Parts: sequence; structure tokens; C-alpha cells
Amino acid sequence: MARVLVSAVVASLLAPFPASAATLNVAVPRLPAAPIAVLGSAVAPAALSFDLSAPLAAMPAIFSASPAAPSIVAAPAPAAALALIPAAADSPKFPENPNSPPAKAAPPSEADSSSAGASFDGSAPAAPTAPALPAAPLGSGLKMAKGEHEQWLGPVVGLLSGTRTGRRVLRDIDALAASRGRPILLDVKAIGNNGEFRYDSDLLVMDSKHLKKDPLQSAAILAHELQHVLQRALALPTDALELEIESYTVESRVWSELGVEPEAGSFARQARSRISKDLPAFVEWLKLQYKENIPLYGSSLDAYVARLEKKLAAAKKSEAKTRRKRAAVERTLESMRKNGMDEAAIEAHRREDLEPLDRSLRDGAVTQGWLERDLRMLAEPEGRARFRAYAQGVIRRARALSRS
Repeated sequence: MARVLVSAVVASLLAPFPASAATLNVAVPRLPAAPIAVLGSAVAPAALSFDLSAPLAAMPAIFSASPAAPSIVAAPAPAAALALIPAAADSPKFPENPNSPPAKAAPPSEADSSSAGASFDGSAPAAPTAPALPAAPLGSGLKMAKGEHEQWLGPVVGLLSGTRTGRRVLRDIDALAASRGRPILLDVKAIGNNGEFRYDSDLLVMDSKHLKKDPLQSAAILAHELQHVLQRALALPTDALELEIESYTVESRVWSELGVEPEAGSFARQARSRISKDLPAFVEWLKLQYKENIPLYGSSLDAYVARLEKKLAAAKKSEAKTRRKRAAVERTLESMRKNGMDEAAIEAHRREDLEPLDRSLRDGAVTQGWLERDLRMLAEPEGRARFRAYAQGVIRRARALSRS
């Protein structure tokens, strides 16, 4: 838009010249792109309610947990566009008296004369112009963890690019990858479910059975998991059931836009059927499938926070119990050493009894870390308002889907 505006202004400046006047070349600087704020940056959060079908430019920036809203660079106003035109010294000169001859220009140098003649008679090529770089295709922010799986990703992303919801998801993923300076990694392995996004490792994993499936049966599932990637960047409570409600809404829209249905008898088929018929019943069913997730829908923020505090207390209690078990194993290991047992036997007991406890402690520490972060966030008015607005938008969009 800015390029068209400047061209119009330049055309108006050239209007007084006859048709034979030389073309005026105006170098217009490239306008800055809108910044993308990411988790942990100094840029602050924007409102969370957005339309899933809207292009990225119309959506809030991906934000951190900072309290003030980010400033998105909009298209320049006409006055701003005019400011992009070079200074008056570079603009064409209008003689005071149109009938008076123009002032004589300084004689060209010998080098100027020879190069001008060569350009005119075609013996020297015109100055090369840099070719315009093509826009990166949608999905450029995605990369497979294993190179041999790239051939699977291409057709699936191609199908998503042909849907309205899929394009929105891919645009946001590409913007997130660009803001981070690294791609969003996908892995394919046997996991026993359709796919999962792992919050701790920030890795999206698709089940290996997708490698043999029709890409039409994988595209909507990938969109579901990619929505979880975007949610993580929005600094939302990690245990909210609304995260799943939103991802199933995205998934169902992609199924509709592709014009296909999930495989008969699949979990995806059950979810799509339920969300399309009755949202409250779907939420109740989803609560049974994701028992660790807490719904704000049908509850209050105070009740949500109370459940988080209860989960944190249970996690700390479990940690204390695990530490007591670990201390008992350490005493056994020490006794084995004192009684002269060989090192191989001691190492076997360590591997069998101590290592599982250590892993449980590490996992528990990560869980406590997320719970404590969410409680800190919801202790602030801005965090509470942000989560409430997000949850209301999710339910509104899911409800509209169930009515369509």
C-alpha cells in the first residue's frame, strides 16, 4: 500500500513535465515489519481474544508476561508516506519563468560522456537491478527433527495451506519461528496417540502411523498440535482445559475446510462429532479425557486458582515421599558397600531402585515450576484479565462451531 501511495505522489510531481521528460527514479526505503514479541522478551502482552480465521496481521502479537500492551507497527498514514519521499534537493526543479531557457548544466566529464554513449547505442548493458526475493512459502517455520521425514511434511503442509484455518495457523507459526530465530521442530515416532506437543522440551511429536496415512488424515491433527505450540508462546496457564477446547476447534474447522472426516472409530472422529453437536456436553466429555486439565468454563477464576494450589500442595507432598524412598535406597547401597559386595551389584541396585526415583524428582520439579509460574501469573490483575479474555474467546468460537 505504501509503495502505491508514493508512486501517486511522484506522478503528481511529474505532471508539469512534457511526455518526453526523463523518468524520475525515487528510492523508497523499505517499511519496517510489525514486531513479534515472544515469551521472555521485554515486549508486553496484547489482548488474547482473536479470530482463528483472521490473518496474522489482524491478530495480537505473541506476548510475554509483561503488563503493558505491545505496539504493533501499522501501515503508514498518507503524511508518513509523504515523508518517505526524498528531500527537496533530490526533487525536480521548476523554473520560475516557464519561457526562460533552463540553466546550462556543467559539461560532462570524459568518462561520463563515453559511458553515456555506450549505454545509448547498446554496446554497454544497463545497470543490473536486484531481483525481488520470492516470499517464503507457508510452513517455512517448520522443520522435521529427522531429515528423512521432510517428504512427509510437505504434502501435509500443502493441504493445510489450502484451508483458511490452516493458513492462519501456518502464518502464525512462521512468525513465531522468525521471532525466535529458529524453526519449530517436529519429530515422528511411535507414541501411541495421534500427536502431542511437549511443553517442557518445546517439541511437537506426531505418531509414526501418520507416515503411512493419507495426508488428508494427518493435516487436521497437525493443525491441532501446532495450535498448542502457539498457545505456549502466549504465556497461558498450562493446565487449562481451554487449551484443548481451542485446539479441537481448530482441528474441526480444518476437517470441514478439507471436506473430509476423521477415520471411523477414531478419537478424532469422536471429538469432532461431539464438539459439532453440543458444546457443554463436549466439555464434560473432554474433562474425562484430560483429567489433569482444569476448565475455567463453568467455574470462576478463584476456583481455578484454588485447584492449582491444591495440585501444587499434592506435588510437594509427593516430592517429600519420593525423597524418603530415595534416602532408604541410599542406606541400602551404603550397606552393600560396607559388606563387600562387588561394584556391579551395587550399580545394578542403583539403576533399578535409585534412578527411577531421581527421574520422578526431576519430573516433579518441572511440574511444580509450571504450577508456581501459573499461580504467580494469576496473582496479578493483568494475568487474570488476560486468561479470562482468552478463555471467553475460546468458548465463543467453539460455541459458534457447534451451531454451524
